[in-house]
Amino acid sequence: MRRFENKDAEYVAWLEHNQAGFVLNVGSAMLHTAQCGYISWPLGGGSHTAAPKACSLEREELERWGREAGLSIIPCSKCKT
Repeated sequence: MRRFENKDAEYVAWLEHNQAGFVLNVGSAMLHTAQCGYISWPLGGGSHTAAPKACSLEREELERWGREAGLSIIPCSKCKT
């Protein structure tokens, strides 16, 4: 698992190289696929990682980490995670 906070270039590179992966938006506790449009473009042209992201090739790893961090993970309705 990789975490990105205020590291846009590294995050975008991870998305490009791990298209079968998953992204947990830590701030909203929403789980996405790496190809989901909601997490691939920053809102309003801002930072991708102003809201921290946890990324993994394994969905279960992110779900476990999220639970341990006290998050109630919400599957994204757009990418149907």
